[in-house]
Amino acid sequence: MIIGYQMMRKQISTFAPAVFAFSLLLPFAATAQNGDEDEELVFDENTVDCIQVRNIRRTDVLDDRNILFHMRGRTIYHNMLPRQCGGLAREERFSYQTSIGRLCRLNSIRVLYDDPFGLREGNRCALGLFHKIDREDAKAIKEGVGMRPEANPLPMPAPEKVGGPEEE
Repeated sequence: MIIGYQMMRKQISTFAPAVFAFSLLLPFAATAQNGDEDEELVFDENTVDCIQVRNIRRTDVLDDRNILFHMRGRTIYHNMLPRQCGGLAREERFSYQTSIGRLCRLNSIRVLYDDPFGLREGNRCALGLFHKIDREDAKAIKEGVGMRPEANPLPMPAPEKVGGPEEE
């Protein structure tokens, strides 16, 4: 029985690193294949996974899905959350916790609500990628977020004469 246990332990210890490596890649594979994700992951020279918390000067919550992070050095990052974050636009504030001094894609933020005894944390929402933008883009995003497409009615065709019994 001891020999079987040692063989099983050896197999598990050999298999464990592969399982660990696969578990690290699993969230990315699920994101890429999951049709629920609205944000298309596009990496370029202006896109980063993480930003340094110590460099955040202020944030602008634009709606339940868009946040601007104003950084030291006049850099601005736009973060589009993968999903709507209920209450974020109404409260316009959130909290986060990090142990590494960086705020990264898929880290969670919590909406902060007023409570009779102070602030309380509410909905938990995941962050998206951080896209570096300039001041003009930030202004355009701010102006465009609240705008809804204008509904224009389709032109109706001219009424046709409906034929009666005298029509052949």
